Amino acid sequence: MGFWAVLLSSVVLSRCVQSERVVEKFIRDYYDAENIHHINAFGCWDDMDASEFSRKLMSLDNAVLYTPISPHVNLHRILKVNYHYIGVVLDYDCPMSDFILDKFSKELVFNESYFWLLLTNSSSPPNDVLQKLPLTVESELSVATSSGNSFELWDAYNPSYSHGGVLNVTYKGRWNPEDGLKNELNQYKYERRSNFNLLPLNWSIVLRSHPASDLELYLTTPVNRHLDTMSRYHYALVLHLRDFFNFTINLQIHESWGYLVNGTFGGLIGALMKGQADASVSSYQYKLERMDVVDYLVETLNVKLRFFFRHPRSNDLQNNFLKPFAIHLWWVIIAVGFFYWGIMVILKKFEIYYERIEENENTVSSTALTTIAAISQQGLSTPPTITSGRLVFFSLFLWTLLLFQFYSASIVGSLLAPPQRWITTLDNLTDSNLECVVEDMPYMVDYFATTANPHTKKLFERKIKATKKKPKGSYMPAIEGIQRVREGGFAFHINVAAGYKIIEDTFKENEICELQQIDMVGQCLTSMVTAKHSPFNEMFTWSVRKAVESGLTKRLDRVWNQQCPQCPKSYSSKPTPVSMQQFSPAIFLLLIGFGSSFLILLIEYLHYWKCSDYLSNVEDTNSVAGTDGTEEEQSYMVEGFHVADDGQAVIF
Repeated sequence: MGFWAVLLSSVVLSRCVQSERVVEKFIRDYYDAENIHHINAFGCWDDMDASEFSRKLMSLDNAVLYTPISPHVNLHRILKVNYHYIGVVLDYDCPMSDFILDKFSKELVFNESYFWLLLTNSSSPPNDVLQKLPLTVESELSVATSSGNSFELWDAYNPSYSHGGVLNVTYKGRWNPEDGLKNELNQYKYERRSNFNLLPLNWSIVLRSHPASDLELYLTTPVNRHLDTMSRYHYALVLHLRDFFNFTINLQIHESWGYLVNGTFGGLIGALMKGQADASVSSYQYKLERMDVVDYLVETLNVKLRFFFRHPRSNDLQNNFLKPFAIHLWWVIIAVGFFYWGIMVILKKFEIYYERIEENENTVSSTALTTIAAISQQGLSTPPTITSGRLVFFSLFLWTLLLFQFYSASIVGSLLAPPQRWITTLDNLTDSNLECVVEDMPYMVDYFATTANPHTKKLFERKIKATKKKPKGSYMPAIEGIQRVREGGFAFHINVAAGYKIIEDTFKENEICELQQIDMVGQCLTSMVTAKHSPFNEMFTWSVRKAVESGLTKRLDRVWNQQCPQCPKSYSSKPTPVSMQQFSPAIFLLLIGFGSSFLILLIEYLHYWKCSDYLSNVEDTNSVAGTDGTEEEQSYMVEGFHVADDGQAVIF
């Protein structure tokens, strides 16, 4: 009898040891398949079994910690470690296993960092207990039900416990000592968990324009695409996510993206931080202060922000009639003109001396007028008589002819060629006389307040910031700003997606061809965001990246973003008409000539009238003083007048 008792005990002990070895091998294979090497086990085993369990697993380079289940267990100290993935084994058949699950639910989160494995001898998972756990779509919790030396695995998750989701338990695979682990869930986790069963998720969107009709119609219909372009573009992308994951959208509207003011965020980001929203429809630029409060998804849109203006036809700082020649060449032309003038004065003196010609006019002034007439391509009334003078005149007129040909050809060529554009950088725009205004958007106010770009700061200080005349600064709505651009002399900064649409609808062909664009912000890649540590972040990141790689975002870009209006190629062959502003220097010079000649004429008349009275008195005196009774021819020279014998005064 004693022999059979000992034999029976030996068999039972052998089976227990073999069973423990099966559990250890199963746990080892399971976590090796998940590539996890840090394991924390909770159970109600004795010290010997726990020591043997830890020793068997650690022999494979795994870090193993066994903790007995007790009311005083500190889960924060045990599980809050700097590992990205941690395996958590729980013997669910132990008396206080529910206490561990409940305590973990209150202190930590069932996210993808913790790979839970619940061991039970039951034939089915404990669905009633799992339904009460705050599981999410990213949770990693598997239930292993034992049947002899084999285990069946069940994958358990909830799309979102906090949103009223329903527990989903799916058969995952099996394990036995002979065949090892057989995982039948070969799809990517979020692809197989893509059915939310119309679970409502909270989305927030920023709208700056209030739709006059139905909100859904406004967001989904590509009419007036210049209004809320970025938000409507991303809403179309969210609709694809809705169809893929089968959830419904609970949409919240905000007027601001949310910016850091006095240490707190408002707007949409504030709603994400308070748990009022799960994700944003509107996209965000990457900023350092946002990294601590939200998680970014995938870059979906490159927002282009630029200045638009009609480039001036000419530089207002330069006379258009001086443009054909450089400044130093004008000085050379003036010097050569003076040189010819001096030569002609000398030759005129020689001509008067050798040809015995009476000098009846001022030589200096007459040669000056001749030089000016030659340069202006005018005729000559009194040509020189000596050969040397004729040669000088011939060279003068030949030189002025070539000069005039180059000058006029340059003027005509400048009108036929495309207008030169010199405002091509932000500094050029700052130094120009164009008025600069920015679209009234919160992100532009934040950009000017946080930018470190010296060129942008210079522009802001000189043309954008608030002044006494403009207490709110140089900001205005999009339509008004583009209309001012059309009128000319005005630069407006706007998102090109909105600007292109307004320009194409309102601008004429010549106005489009005169447009110039200058980038101020640079490349601005934006992405949708979720609340910090949101369970949906990884899922949405994967799905949006899939949309980007499949070309879906490119299609949405063609639908919602207006392309740049093109200037016809034939426009460059059209001559540029001369505007009044360009021709005004010639009119101004003509008016100066009229005014100067009239003033000189008035001075000459007053001088002649005064001298005529004086000459009349002199003539009367001489007539009385005559003694021979005969009239003698007399002439007088008085202050620039020659008085002939008949008493007439001639100006010389």
